[in-house]
Amino acid sequence: MSDISSSGEPSAVSLDALNASDPAPVRFRDRATPLWASLLSTLFSLGGGLCLFSVALYTVFLFDLVAVQGQEIVATLLTVCALVPILGIIIFEVGHARALAGFRYARDRNYIAGKALLGVFAAFIFSLLNPLLVAPFAVGAFGSWLLCYVGGKSLRLEPMWEFIPKEAPSFLGGRDRRALELANARPRDASLLSGFQTALGLFALVGGCAAASWLVAREVLAPSATGAIALMTYWSVDAFAGFARQMAVSDPEREGRAASITILPPDDTEGAEPDVGLQVSHLTVRRKDGQKLLADLSFTADPGALIGLSGDGFSGKTLLMKAILAPHDLSDLDVEGRVTLNGTNLWIRSGKDQDFAAVLVPPQPDYVPGGGANNLSCFGGSARLERARKILKSLVFTSDVVERITDAGDVAHLSATERKAMAFARAFALRPRLYLFDRPEDGASGKLLGALANRAIADTKLGGIGLFATENRQLLDACDKLLMLQNGRLIEYAASSEVRARQSAGWSKFVTERDLDSEEALDAWLGAQFRRDGDEGNRRAVCMIANELLSVACAVTSEGDNITDRIAFEFKHFAGHCQLRLLDPHLALSSGAMAKARAAAKTSVEGERLSPLAKVIRDSLDVDVADTDASRHVTVSIKTYDPRKQTQRKASYDDTTVR
Repeated sequence: MSDISSSGEPSAVSLDALNASDPAPVRFRDRATPLWASLLSTLFSLGGGLCLFSVALYTVFLFDLVAVQGQEIVATLLTVCALVPILGIIIFEVGHARALAGFRYARDRNYIAGKALLGVFAAFIFSLLNPLLVAPFAVGAFGSWLLCYVGGKSLRLEPMWEFIPKEAPSFLGGRDRRALELANARPRDASLLSGFQTALGLFALVGGCAAASWLVAREVLAPSATGAIALMTYWSVDAFAGFARQMAVSDPEREGRAASITILPPDDTEGAEPDVGLQVSHLTVRRKDGQKLLADLSFTADPGALIGLSGDGFSGKTLLMKAILAPHDLSDLDVEGRVTLNGTNLWIRSGKDQDFAAVLVPPQPDYVPGGGANNLSCFGGSARLERARKILKSLVFTSDVVERITDAGDVAHLSATERKAMAFARAFALRPRLYLFDRPEDGASGKLLGALANRAIADTKLGGIGLFATENRQLLDACDKLLMLQNGRLIEYAASSEVRARQSAGWSKFVTERDLDSEEALDAWLGAQFRRDGDEGNRRAVCMIANELLSVACAVTSEGDNITDRIAFEFKHFAGHCQLRLLDPHLALSSGAMAKARAAAKTSVEGERLSPLAKVIRDSLDVDVADTDASRHVTVSIKTYDPRKQTQRKASYDDTTVR
């Protein structure tokens, strides 16, 4: 039962009140690590590394002054002095953490890079003393690179947790969320790499000691330098091995990101790109194997439009929502196209301040640690919180619910409906020009959806644009346009009244490019009209005629440049037959051309080459052409069969045969 209730029906939102209370546009920036943070992190890492090498140098003085020269009194003094770089390491680590608090990921990566850079510098110093001292570092560094980049690809990546089949029902049945997270966690690298890298480090330690000892025997180095060189060689190789391992494995920052994002230039054939409204051009999303999940979608929406995005459960509605605003989150997919809002490209991310333009509300609302008030206002301070509270109250109608949401210490403890209401209010409080609501009915009550529709209508009247990916009739009725998807393709984009009138009459519509490459999309749309088992023959017959009609449309020529590049097909089932209609404003079929095609179809023999129009006439029950100034279309009647009757007839025949 919902925690949100209302004593009355949702009331309309006052446009005057909205306009009067609008503050300045919300400013935001996309997540980014500033350059100063990377530079400062590297400096801290270098400082800590220098302290490590200072400790190694103290071993030189201890050996030379105490062990060789016998100055025992210096031992205590040097030990105390060695505490200075040791304390320096602690200071650098604490300072690193404090100065870059909140940048843990960047801090860890830069720390490894800084150590590797210092290791290379130490190897350079060794080369000045004697080239032989560089050999252990060179061998260890090359071995680390070879191990990470070559061996790492052949070694098995170890998962975070490898469950057994009997454990699967537990976490898949909802008993253990943490187990589910571990089962889905991506493996970082092969566990054997750690052991191999430790062995390489020890090899560098022995090699450095051996090279220094040989040079001592030849009286090139002082004996006291042996231990320091061995330790510094070990640290250098270990630091470089950590860097090679970090570069070889997948960057966690890029996990879950799109494989590629290609922003297409403005279409020159359409003139200058409009600076108002939403413009989606040639949006395509592909998998790695090349399969298109969204296929060349293009549409526009003017300010004030409220659009319903409709289609079956596999049409790509959620994918389209994400592709419009957050293509970077489409894991391992290739995204191509162009999406602009009032002239601003929505795909470009920037760490600089900018006006908030668009918001996406997913089916499961997003929230972060920080409490209900901060999640409601997006950490925007008292002014935005007060505005968000007013909007929230207009959605839930009761002050008690508003207080319960804003006072919540952990948003996860709120009910699904309360989190949904919080997400709706937050979206409106941010004052974007584009609202994207993906399945808003999930977890929301009917009265909350009614209030959402009223608020969306009010905001779009003030110049906003709203898109609802939903099958909820209450929300679709509030939309003035409907965008129909099927199998990732846009099959229709028209006024909602027009779409509903056609659907109530049993007609389906498909709009496509005047291009023979549209054949695949046309076949997919027609295939969806025949979903029953045994409909393969019907589907094949209708698709063959539809493809010939597409050829007729593509053969249309015009002396001028005003010919439209889009045509439409309509389809409807009848008893014993179906009708397929081609709608083309530039279609021009004279009576003479029809008579010639009918004669060719009537006298045709098997294997004879016919024109597309003659093939349509030959394979259909009837062809009717309407060529007037108001309407130009070809309506084709095609014979179909009922697969259920065919199955019953076959079953009756089999039963008679058995008897």
